[in-house]
Amino acid sequence: MFITNKQMSRIALLFFLSLSCKWITAQKSGIVIFNHTNYIEFENMPADMPKSFTSVMELSYNATESVYKRDVTVVEPESDQNRRGFRMMRNRNNNITYKRMAEDIVMEKIDFLGKEFLIKDTIENFPWKISAGEQKIICGKMCMKATYQDSTSKYVVFFTPQIPVSTGPDKYGNLPGLILEYQSAKTHIIATAIKPSEAPIVFESKEKEMTRAEFNKIRDEKMEEQRQMWGSRPGSGGNMRVIRN
Repeated sequence: MFITNKQMSRIALLFFLSLSCKWITAQKSGIVIFNHTNYIEFENMPADMPKSFTSVMELSYNATESVYKRDVTVVEPESDQNRRGFRMMRNRNNNITYKRMAEDIVMEKIDFLGKEFLIKDTIENFPWKISAGEQKIICGKMCMKATYQDSTSKYVVFFTPQIPVSTGPDKYGNLPGLILEYQSAKTHIIATAIKPSEAPIVFESKEKEMTRAEFNKIRDEKMEEQRQMWGSRPGSGGNMRVIRN
C-alpha cells in the first residue's frame, strides 16, 4: 500500500527525532551538484561507441522554488560529439527544469533537434513508497529510501529530511526532503556536493509556453521525419533500448 503525503510527513518527523543532534542541520536553500549519468544503446550501435555518458548538473533550491540545469563551469569532453545518436542523447542534459513547489508548477526548457521549447505543466505526483528502515549517507546527509513502480520500470530515490525541501533533480520531488540520489534502468543521478547559498532562483526563457500535449505532438512528428530520413541508411541506428534493468 502506498504511503500518503501525511503519513510520509509523520515518518520524516520520527526519523528526525531518532537522529542525534549532530545530524540535524536543516538547510532550506542552497546548491547541490549532481553527476547525471544516462545509459544508452542503439540497434546497430558501433562497438566503440560509449554506452553511457555523465554530465555535471546543479540544483539551486529554496523553500518554494528550484531549478535544475547543467553546471556551465564544467567543460565536458568533445569525444563522440559527432556521432548522431550520442549527440542527441547528450543534448537531453541541456534541458532546464524549474519548479514552483507551492503552486505545483513545473516549467521545462527542452532542447530538441537544435530548437528550444518551453513546457508548462503541473508537478507530477509520484506515488512514492517509503522504506523507513533503509537509510544511507550522501554528502554527509542521512537519507531515506523511496521507490515507485509503474507498468514498465522501477524508480528508486534517496531523500534527506535534513533538507526539508520537497524537490530534487530533474522532474522528481514530492517527498518530505530533498532528493539526493535517483536510480532507474536508464539513468543514475547522485549528489556529489552540497553548498549553502541564499542567491535568488533565476529562470529565464524567451520561448512561448506550450502544454505537454502540444510539445509531444511536435516531437512525434519530428521523430517520424527523422525515422524516414535515417531509417533506410546503413549504420544509421534505430530505436534505443535499455541496457540494464
